[in-house]
Amino acid sequence: MLAILSITPTGSLSTVSFDDGTSFRCTRDFLRRSNISRGQRIDPVFVDRLRESASYDLALSEADRLTRRNRYSRQEIAVKLRQTGINDLDIKAALDTLAGRGELDDHQVALDVARRNLARAIGRDPELTWSRFRLLYGRRLALRGFGAAESSSALREAWSELEHSPLARGP
Repeated sequence: MLAILSITPTGSLSTVSFDDGTSFRCTRDFLRRSNISRGQRIDPVFVDRLRESASYDLALSEADRLTRRNRYSRQEIAVKLRQTGINDLDIKAALDTLAGRGELDDHQVALDVARRNLARAIGRDPELTWSRFRLLYGRRLALRGFGAAESSSALREAWSELEHSPLARGP
């Protein structure tokens, strides 16, 4: 039987450490639901199950935090979650959950980025052409993990909004 040596809270996450030197990260909500406490003895089989359960919960919590904090592509979030040690299956499941709830939409994120970049680019170069904008910012969207179709669609939509804007018509 393994004993829980410590539960160290860090923000909304906690690290659970065992007497055999192993540990895992989880959300505080997961700790409450699992009814885990310091000094508790747990069978090693159940520790593995706790780790597996905590991994999905942690992936969902972190992905949700990232989407609320900043606008990231699905690929950018996956990379950040992999860097924290979360496995790919839990990352995919968490991202699918967020997409299913409508909280993760790569097209909308790409469109927001394209609009922001277009406004900056027009400010620097009022004579900016569609082909130059598409070339420069299509590459930037690709580097952020957006697919070719999403990038092209977002850039086209942002440019179209600019062309139909009352400000674009001039005096």
